[in-house]
Amino acid sequence: MTRDPAEGVDADGVIVTGVDPERIPPAYRPVLTDCTHRLGLVLGDRLHSLYLYGSVATGRARPPQSDLDLMAVWSSDIDAGEAAAAAAELSARHAALVREVAVASSTLAGVLADDRDGLGLRCFLRHYCLWLAGSDLRPSLRPCTPSRAVADGFNDDVRALVERWRADLDAAHTAAAVAAVARAAARKLLLVTATLESAEHGGWSTDRATGAELLAANHPEWARTARLAAGWCADAGTPAAQDVRRLLDLGDWLAARP
Repeated sequence: MTRDPAEGVDADGVIVTGVDPERIPPAYRPVLTDCTHRLGLVLGDRLHSLYLYGSVATGRARPPQSDLDLMAVWSSDIDAGEAAAAAAELSARHAALVREVAVASSTLAGVLADDRDGLGLRCFLRHYCLWLAGSDLRPSLRPCTPSRAVADGFNDDVRALVERWRADLDAAHTAAAVAAVARAAARKLLLVTATLESAEHGGWSTDRATGAELLAANHPEWARTARLAAGWCADAGTPAAQDVRRLLDLGDWLAARP
């Protein structure tokens, strides 16, 4: 994930990011047009709205290394295979410019739900996304200020994820399998760390490197784990199982924080 230097809070404490239609690199505009057209054809009126987020939306993308990240909101449940097949087709078609066309998704009911995930989705759409097609939900969504509730909305069920990664690590019998668990856990847990630590200290960030820095500065007992996890996010080093277990202990600690 490419760091967005504009991410943070404004003078009123509201979350801000660098997403801006004027910042979309010109090379990606024909790709966006094609993706919007193709997904509209495949999904029809089941597609309530389509958004762009990530490095293309902030102008930080560099072809062909960057992904093109789309967020689809469905008016009703769909077969996830349809969207995945369309994304794979678009990825192959535009491989010269993007590493992958990725389509995240939710239903309209999920976005509007009065729960943790609904809050996270609304905050994400309001502050991290640019509208491409359909009915734009963003004008009706309230601006968000950093809080534990907002951080939790971005972070899913951390405890359940850690339990799954522990099971995967126990079943990992090769260095490659251990590394796969390490990378998945590092990417998610440093995101969790970034949101929790920044919100606690009066700011806001979803940047993993920032999360590692904040963790090391405020909780030095986790400094080594933070440094290793930051490297694993970039596929650096060969993770040892005991170090991955320590990272999962960090996950338990994050999930238990008041």
